Amino acid sequence: MGAVERVVAPASAVMHAARRPGTYTGHLRELTATMITVGMWPLGFGYRGRADFPDPADPAPVPTPVLLVHGFGANKSNWLFVSRYLEQAGFSRLHAINYNPLTADIPRLAELCAERAEDLRSHFGTDRIHIIGHSLGGVVARYAIQVLGLRAVGVCVTIASPHGGVRLARYGSPLSRLSPLAAGLQLRPDSSVMRELRSTVRSLPTRFVAYYSNLDLVVPARRAMILEPELKATNILVKDHGHLSIMLSRRLSASVVDQLGAEEGLAGYGSPVRALGTAKGAGLAVSTTRASMPAG
Repeated sequence: MGAVERVVAPASAVMHAARRPGTYTGHLRELTATMITVGMWPLGFGYRGRADFPDPADPAPVPTPVLLVHGFGANKSNWLFVSRYLEQAGFSRLHAINYNPLTADIPRLAELCAERAEDLRSHFGTDRIHIIGHSLGGVVARYAIQVLGLRAVGVCVTIASPHGGVRLARYGSPLSRLSPLAAGLQLRPDSSVMRELRSTVRSLPTRFVAYYSNLDLVVPARRAMILEPELKATNILVKDHGHLSIMLSRRLSASVVDQLGAEEGLAGYGSPVRALGTAKGAGLAVSTTRASMPAG
């Protein structure tokens, strides 16, 4: 793509989006979600690590535990809405971790994620676990599985996670530069972490599901998809949501429950949505399944 096309293409996309009423509603939704997220943030303090694990003696309709990994600058309060849907569906063995991306890089955060996943699985005596990550948390979870070899993960769900990196990270931020181990700069498309994710991709037993949005200004739609054919990921569009409002979407939460419910074989959830295979005679391998849902 030439220099002129690189300038014209984004402007054309913006002009096209501006003709849709849903664009304005979506950005208003994101502004509202930002205020809600800031208001909920203090509720995420008081993290006690393993002491926060649910009691294994409590009845659980679904035995498989679910680990929740928040994004950059957030905390476990980000999961209050999603976790409510999960609990209503029987996924009561939930644990949301807190971490500081200013004091550890992505590989170290992935180590912490893997350790907590193994601890949680051992705590409940189950043979597998599911992981859900938002934004940076999705990259951390993927790194733990793909690079560090975290096993026994049934489904890894990522929400608005920069699998293709984000150009905004090239410039870092005043906060990320306070620590030489800060994870923010490692989200650059050409960073060592992004290159490692691309070079170590291979077929894995874990099923990957990546949610993305057309109005995410932080992680543009294509960069939030998992496009490597080896992972056979399912990419799902949550239409007209921003980077934070997607976490408050009822349709997102319901879809996440559907994905996990289908994987667990729960009644009424059908079969898991999986990637399309290679069409015979077509000469084209379709490496991802793309689905979409309206805002809500």
